[in-house]
Parts: sequence; structure tokens; C-alpha cells
Amino acid sequence: MKIEVIRQRRKTVCLKMINADLAELRVPKTYSDKKIQEFLDEKRKWLESKSKVFKENEDFSHKFDLGNSVYLFGKEVDKFNRVIIGFDDLSKKAKRVAIRKYYEAQFSMLEEIAKDLSSRTGLTYDKIRPINSIRVWGNYSSARVMKLNWKLLLLPKNLVEYVVCHELCHSKHMNHKPQFWNAVGKICPNYKFLRNELKKYGFLLKSDTED
Repeated sequence: MKIEVIRQRRKTVCLKMINADLAELRVPKTYSDKKIQEFLDEKRKWLESKSKVFKENEDFSHKFDLGNSVYLFGKEVDKFNRVIIGFDDLSKKAKRVAIRKYYEAQFSMLEEIAKDLSSRTGLTYDKIRPINSIRVWGNYSSARVMKLNWKLLLLPKNLVEYVVCHELCHSKHMNHKPQFWNAVGKICPNYKFLRNELKKYGFLLKSDTED
């Protein structure tokens, strides 16, 4: 594993995994090579554990053929060249646009899930809209507008429901303080497990369905 050491004007030490084979260590300018090595020796098991998780997630992401297969709620259901006329003749960029439009046209499926969960929990919203974000699965604004990433359609349904419940809880708590997580826990008792499962699908946010 490669460790990239960055010395800068700071008081603290920050170690961050970039991928399975690369970590970034930010240290104060005055930090000696000896101190750096001692710190890395202490963090060796942590680095090995994080590297393993990254590798497992990378292997998991390779199971998806996002540029050719249609996925709904975690399952491959069709091929894009069968549901989009002339798909095989499109450029790579045009294919990505066509794929996004295809999924956005299915947004009503997410609306139905949100409507059902809102009815069951008593947590409400005034409007719901799709978003195309590479950072978040959804958000809930102070204007009571819930936005859901169309890429949620690719996730297993239990993870979709977790994300929607998470956003609905922001109708009562516009933060991530303990009260918020207590509210989430009442609806999704296994939310910690679901949060970890959701991380495995983080590649979907950043991929933008590129080959």
C-alpha cells in the first residue's frame, strides 16, 4: 500500500484511505519522519482493515454492468438496447444521457415508496423532486421539499426505504444530532446495518453510469 505524506500548516494528524492501495497522511510541517513512521505503525491494522473493505467494495461494484443492463431495486431486469430505441448506435455520452432519462422516467416508483412511508410514519413533506447528485442519495429542505436521487432506483428496496425514512425524519429534525438518529431508529431499528450496506453502493453515485 502506498502512503502519500503531505506536510502542511496544521496542528493535527489526519489519515485517510483513498482507495484499496492508497492512503493519504496529512501532518504538521514540523512532524519528523520518525513520528510519521511510529504513527503509521500504530495504524497498520486500521489501514489493512480499511484496505480490505475498499477491495471488497471494488469487487462488488464490478458485478454491475451499468452501461448496458437495467437495474431496478437491486436486480437486473432488462438490457438498455431493448428498452431504448437505437441505444447501441449512440455515443458514450449520449448513452449516459439516455440512461439517466430512462431512470428519471421511473421516478414515480420512488414517489410511491415515499408516499407509503409518509403515510405509515406520519412524517410528511410538501413536495418531492428528483435530483442527479454524485454526493448524496437525498435531502430534505426547510421548505419541506424532499429530493431523491434517481440512482436510488438501482438499490435494493430495503436501502431505498432506509434513505426515504432518513429524509422523512428531517421533517422533525433538521440535523444529525442524537434526537434525529433516535427518530430514525424508531422507524428502522437496524439502520446502522443499512447505513453500512448503503456504503457498498456509493460507487453508483459517482459512476454516473459510465462504462
